[in-house]
Parts: sequence; C-alpha cells; structure tokens
Amino acid sequence: MKKLLSIILVPLFLFSCQKQTTELEVSEKMAEVEKEEVKQVTEETETKPLQVITKDDTLEIWVRADGAPGMFLNDNNELEGFYVDLEKAVMKEMGQKYHLNSYTDLGPVVVKIKSGEGHEAIATPILPDYKALANISISFETLFYVIFLPSDSTEVIPDNKEEAIKSLYGKKVGVQTRGHIYQMLRDYKDIEIVEYPTTTVAMEALHNGEVDAVPEVKRVGLYYANLNNWNVKPVGPSIFSLDIGTSFSKTLDQSVVDRYNTALQKLIDNGFVKKLYKDYFGE
Repeated sequence: MKKLLSIILVPLFLFSCQKQTTELEVSEKMAEVEKEEVKQVTEETETKPLQVITKDDTLEIWVRADGAPGMFLNDNNELEGFYVDLEKAVMKEMGQKYHLNSYTDLGPVVVKIKSGEGHEAIATPILPDYKALANISISFETLFYVIFLPSDSTEVIPDNKEEAIKSLYGKKVGVQTRGHIYQMLRDYKDIEIVEYPTTTVAMEALHNGEVDAVPEVKRVGLYYANLNNWNVKPVGPSIFSLDIGTSFSKTLDQSVVDRYNTALQKLIDNGFVKKLYKDYFGE
C-alpha cells in the first residue's frame, strides 16, 4: 500500500513543482515585458521632439491671479499689473501670439509646465528647484521678502538677516506649497512649515490665527492686508532677496526662450522696464 501511495504521490509532487516553476517563469517573463515597456515609454519621452513655437503659434502663459499689484485679476475678471504689462510688451516686441491664463494654485500649473500643456509662467524666482523644472529667462527684477506677524504682536525682529530667520524657530510659518519661500526655509528644521496654495492664502491664515508668521514681499502683503482689513504687519529686515525671471517648459525648443530674452533685454536697455516699475511701485 505504501509503495502504491509513493507511486501515486511522486508524479503529483513532480507535477506540482513543474507547475510552480512554470508559473514562476511566466511571472518573471511578464515582469521583464513590463520593465521593457516602461523603458520604451521612458526612451520615447526622452527622445520626443521639442515643441517649436513660431510667432504664429499661441504661447500659453500662466499668471497668478492673487499677486497684486504685480499680477492679479481685476473686477472685470481681467489680468493686470506690472508683470502683465511687461509680458504684453515683451510679446509685442517678439511679434508673438499669446494667451494669458490665470491661476490661484501653483500645483496644477507645475504639472502643465512639466507636460508642455502650459508653455510659460511669469514672475518665477531663479532657484535650483525651478531651474530643474523649467528654462528661465534673464532676470528683470529682484524681490525682497520680509516677515509678516499679527498686528498685535510686540515681538522685535533682529536687524540681522540670520537672526531674523532664527526668530521663526518654534513658529508655524505659512508658505506657498513647494514655492520659493518653502525652498528657502525647508532646511531650517526648527521652523514648522505650513503650506497653502499661495502666500496670499497664507496671509489670510495668519490673520485668522492659523499660523504665527508669513514671509512675503512687503508690497504684496500690504496690498492684500489693506484690501481685506487683515490684522497683519511687516516687521524686521529683508530675510531673502530673489532674482525674478520668466519660466518656460523644457518641452519647448530653446529658440522661444532666446527670442524672449532678446526682446526683454531690449526693453531693459531702452528704459521701458525701469519706467514701468516706477509707474507701479515708485522708486
């Protein structure tokens, strides 16, 4: 009887092992096929021809809707401000067709720029993270950021830049999600960063007591504080200064950036940019 069972079980065991081996081989083969497909997609993406934007093509430009007085949507739902007027002047100098799109959340715009659906975003700080994401034009402005605190705060912020930043230790600090201030502060482990769609939303959070401080361009913070009667105030020295340019999707051929830089440099050299800046912000 034992011998009979052995005769029966051995083939079953061998069949089972053979089946497991076959399934394993199939699984490994499928994994190899999937890996090869991913590799092909990656290679196709990397070798995909760059988009060439001619003067007759429409350049899709993204503009922040709540960055007054530099760029914002007015009561007629139209984009205006220093950056908008400058962009229109550059487009005119280039002889370029364009379309302005507004946004209030940077996240989706980053996705559009990376994919090439969005061609350009104006007023981009020239920082490593943004340079890795997009091709950035020559600089046309330098922004200076100060700390905003609640209006009833009696805290004295040191005049020294590094000491001023240290005054943020232990505080909840509102910033734009993955934005330029986030990039500047993320290495300070003693600062609790709280992210919002834009710094304007962060300023409202400061007014509501959700955060303790918000670094912002002084003129932008004051504009929205006065507009909305927010109980916030700028204090202390500038903690950061950032050069500003215009970002272009890396899916675009470099020629559009070159044409843009040529037009922008001409407007800088002939004094147009300086006069426009003075008209909006004073000396």
